[in-house]
Amino acid sequence: MVGIYMNHALSDAQRRTQLFSGELLVYGASPASKALAQHAADMVRAAFHPLDPETAQYHLEVPRFIEIVGPLKKEFTNGQRTKDLVRAVLAEYGCDPDDTWFDVPRLRVVPSDGYLAAGVSYAYKMHRDTWYSSPHAQINWWMPVMDVVPRRAMAFLGEYWDRPILNNSAEFDYGEWCAFGRTAAMQQTTVDTRKHPVPMEEASGASEFRIAGTSGDLLMFSAAHLHATCPNDSGKTRFSMDFRTVSLADLTNGSGAPNVDCRSTGSTLGDFLSMKDLSPLPDGVVATSTSTKELVDA
Repeated sequence: MVGIYMNHALSDAQRRTQLFSGELLVYGASPASKALAQHAADMVRAAFHPLDPETAQYHLEVPRFIEIVGPLKKEFTNGQRTKDLVRAVLAEYGCDPDDTWFDVPRLRVVPSDGYLAAGVSYAYKMHRDTWYSSPHAQINWWMPVMDVVPRRAMAFLGEYWDRPILNNSAEFDYGEWCAFGRTAAMQQTTVDTRKHPVPMEEASGASEFRIAGTSGDLLMFSAAHLHATCPNDSGKTRFSMDFRTVSLADLTNGSGAPNVDCRSTGSTLGDFLSMKDLSPLPDGVVATSTSTKELVDA
């Protein structure tokens, strides 16, 4: 059973313990998270001006929509202001600057009614982030930029936390993805032909749940949770953002979520930046830490 904890006052170490056991943590918007969400919203509105971003898809041809979203996402991810605001969120939640590394945040843009579900607006199928070579010690931080409803949120399948599902993660290598997958996003306009790791059997939806928050609310979950982008039929484009963190202590001592079915290769750890000074993880840590922990049933 997966538990959802609302606004529990936990230390960073206590949060990680909860998350590595399959629980989810939900927090109402705070000053720092509101500032980060507002920064993203301001960028979105400026990029789509004079159109309403949530309904702009009904006034733009798909190629023009991509021309707007591609640079917008890149600017948000790489901007110094974005990184500073992420660091402020981490500080507000009591993360240790000497122990916390984060990867650059991503802006997610999910149009409604099948307008665009590939490339810059890829609708992620059921997956674990670990299938994409993320470390099992990774924590995901997700928040709506603009309010979401269940029909344009994320879906989780709680029963698969400790239950394997047949998948093709063994075919995914992060180095190959960086070389070819990311750079091809702008060219994917109808069907996404990139090599995404996906389930190879139909997943049961009996335990599906969705969390619908408002701008700046924060959802934390483990990289090992099975989740997906919900098919958006709400009539509005979904704007959300997310970033990930790892604890150097966790990487060093092997802490993290169990591996029930991941066989991907490579590691995203080279993308993480220090909360303290934006330096990368030490080479020795990246070299000795792999994305795939030993399978629990091996």
